[in-house]
Amino acid sequence: METIEKFFKEKTSALSFIELKKDLNIGDMEIKADIPLPIVVDELITEIKENRAQEELKISSIIDGIIYLIGVDPEFKYNHEYREMLYKYNKDIEEIIYLKGMKSIQDSNIDDGLIYFRSLINLNKNSCKALYGYGVALEEKSIIYFNNKDIKKGEKFFIKSTNTFEEILDIDEEYSLAYYKLGYHYLNMKQFKKAQIMWEKFIEIDEDEDRLEEINQKIIEIQDDVDYEEGCNEIFIGNPQRGIDKLLPLKEKYTDWWNLLFMIGFAYRQLGMYDKSKELYEQVLALNPNQLDTLNELGLCLAYMGDFNEAIAKFSSALKMKPNEGEILCNRAMTYLQLGDFKNAEKDIEHALNINPNDEITLQCKREIERQKTE
Repeated sequence: METIEKFFKEKTSALSFIELKKDLNIGDMEIKADIPLPIVVDELITEIKENRAQEELKISSIIDGIIYLIGVDPEFKYNHEYREMLYKYNKDIEEIIYLKGMKSIQDSNIDDGLIYFRSLINLNKNSCKALYGYGVALEEKSIIYFNNKDIKKGEKFFIKSTNTFEEILDIDEEYSLAYYKLGYHYLNMKQFKKAQIMWEKFIEIDEDEDRLEEINQKIIEIQDDVDYEEGCNEIFIGNPQRGIDKLLPLKEKYTDWWNLLFMIGFAYRQLGMYDKSKELYEQVLALNPNQLDTLNELGLCLAYMGDFNEAIAKFSSALKMKPNEGEILCNRAMTYLQLGDFKNAEKDIEHALNINPNDEITLQCKREIERQKTE
């Protein structure tokens, strides 16, 4: 995630370093003089303006600076020493960082929230609380980028957020809020079945009544999308009848859902039921006249039905929209071949080979034309 690493790298400019003249002991915490100490510049300036005592300034600024540095640069050479300082400073340092991260998110200070939670993860990679907070902060940052029309950065942060919530489940399969969030993330990615699975697991283990009511309603809302996805998957893996059984009930509810009509038509074509397939493809084109894949599929149906001239007309309409589509060129070439029109068949195949000389299907078509010419 180069974009995200760059984001944190840029944050190092907010740090400055000081060096002690001698070793410093504060309770159980020993600070060696030969280790440079990070300080967040803005915080240091604020403390100086407020005329705080020098030692108080050193302690608070050093601790905040260390937390910040571990968050923005996990590979910094003195991080091992800094880590020891933090735990000696306060045995509950992880909870302190967590609360700082939560407050930052609540105050809409998302950048600081990202740094705090990333720092906490670098201290304790198995902290589900830290990972969850980090995932939320990444999600919020992605929303900011999307709202500012910076789609590429938004997508990077959103994907990293999804991955972070998934990491939680590798550590704790019963962490309900990860399932809650992942359901929404998969929904956003139009992976409806995965969203359903996440939310059904969430319902099994969560106890918050408001959240449970919310997610039960969401599961109801996405059921048709789940059925559509399952039906399409059955068709793609070679079970067209199972796919049709899933999709046909949706057809009664969504008469203008052209993708649905297309998939049912595609399943019927796989079953050799070309009349039904043709009827559905024509319905798709009535809704979306320039749908390229439908024109190609309709051409195939017509060819299988022996209506070669009409099939060629459909392929030609598709090629007007996308002249260099090798698959459609091959389909039209094979249809010309059915009519004994070797000239146009060879023309289409040569065009397809100019686009992709190594395409095996195109080469097979060429060999078939040459075979028939010699008979």
